[in-house]
Amino acid sequence: MLTYKKYFPLYEAAGPNKHLTHLEELILTDQKDGAVRAINYLEALTEILDSNTPRAVNATVKYDGAPAVILGADPNGKFFVGSKSVFNKIPKMNYSVNDIKRNHAAAPGLVDKLVQTFLHFKNLRFDSAYQGDFLFDDEIKEVNDIDGEEHVIFKPNTIVYAVPTASEEGQRILNSQIGVVFHTEYDATLDQEGYVRFSTKKFGVDVTNLNPGPRVYVKDAYFENDAGYITLTDEETKNVNFLIGVARENLLSMDFNKLTDKLLANLNTYINTEIRTGEFLSDTAASFERFVQWFTGRIDKKIATLKSSTGQEKALKNKEQLLSLIQDASQDIYTVFEFQKAVKQCKDIFIQKYNNMMREVGMKNYLFSPNGDLVVTDPEGYVAIDATGNAVKFVDRLEFSRANFAIDKDSKFKKN
Repeated sequence: MLTYKKYFPLYEAAGPNKHLTHLEELILTDQKDGAVRAINYLEALTEILDSNTPRAVNATVKYDGAPAVILGADPNGKFFVGSKSVFNKIPKMNYSVNDIKRNHAAAPGLVDKLVQTFLHFKNLRFDSAYQGDFLFDDEIKEVNDIDGEEHVIFKPNTIVYAVPTASEEGQRILNSQIGVVFHTEYDATLDQEGYVRFSTKKFGVDVTNLNPGPRVYVKDAYFENDAGYITLTDEETKNVNFLIGVARENLLSMDFNKLTDKLLANLNTYINTEIRTGEFLSDTAASFERFVQWFTGRIDKKIATLKSSTGQEKALKNKEQLLSLIQDASQDIYTVFEFQKAVKQCKDIFIQKYNNMMREVGMKNYLFSPNGDLVVTDPEGYVAIDATGNAVKFVDRLEFSRANFAIDKDSKFKKN
C-alpha cells in the first residue's frame, strides 16, 4: 500500500509550522528546488490516488480555526500555552493566566482564548508540544436549524461549521465549553541562550493522547472515518500526467540566473493582488503587463516620497535599470507563470477529489452569502508533508481567498 509517509518522510529538523506555502508558490519561495519539490509532490500524489489506497494516509484537512494555539511541555517539562509568538526570536511563553494577560495585553480577544485553553489543559501531562486551531467557545457556539434540522454551529474565522445536534459529535460539541483541532506535534529544546526552540516532531496529532475531559472538544485534522476513499479515474490520471509534463517542460526552459530571489518575491506579491480580484494568471501576456504596471507603480510611490532632486534622479535611474532587468527576464517570467498554471490546474483536480470525499462527513462547511444566508462550501483546503518535511497546503485560492476578503469575519451565525 502506498502512503504519504513513504513518499514524504518526516524530516526531524523541520522548523515550526508558522506558515504553509501553496504548492504553486514553491517556485517563488525556493526557486528551482521548490519547483522540483512541487512536481515530485504531484507525481507521488498521483501514484497514491491511482493505486486504490483505501484512505489518504497522513493527509490532513485544513480547518479554518482561529487563533492558533500552542501548548504542552517546555524543555523542563513545565506546562505552557501560547500563540505563534512562542516561535519569536524571544519567545512569549505563558506559564500562568497572569503571563497571558501581560504578554498579550494588546489583544484582549487572544487573551480570552488563551486563558480558556490554559485553564482547560493545565492539569494534563504532556511529553511534547502541540499546535492547533481554536474552533469555538460558548460565546460563538449556538444551536439553530439548517434545512429543518437542528445543528450546533460555530464560526471561528471565515467558514461556518455545523454539526447535527442529534449526532454523537454534535452532542460532544454541545457539552463542551471550548473546541480545538490539533495538527502538529513539536519537540521543544533550549538554545545556547536559554530560549525555547521548537522543531517539528510530526504532522498530525493523535488526540487520544489528549483527554482534558468532557468539557473540551478535541479533534485531529485527519480525514473523518466516514469520509470513504478516493481514486483518480483513467481520464483524470491522463490529465494530471499531461499537466505534470507541461510543468516539467517549463521548468527545463527557465534561466534562474535571471529569476532572482527579489524578482520572484515581487511576483509572489503581485499574484496575490490578482487573486484578490478573482484572477490567477489566466492570460500570461496580460499578467506580465499588469505585473510591470504594478511594479512601476510601487517604485513611483517610493520616488514620490523623496524630497531631494538628487535622490529622485538616482531613484529614477534605478527604476529604469530594474524595469530593464524585468524586460530581459520577460520570457522566463512567462515560463514561471505557465509553470504555476499547470501546477495549480493539477492541484485543483486533487482538491476536487478530496472535496467530494469530505461532503460525506458529518461536520459541514458554510459561508455567508451577501444577503446573510448560509451557503454550503467546501473545506478551506488540505495539508500534507512534502519531501523536506515541511507542510504544503492545497487550497482553492480563488474560491477561499475571495470568501476571505469578501466575508465579514466578525459576523456570527444569524439567528432566526
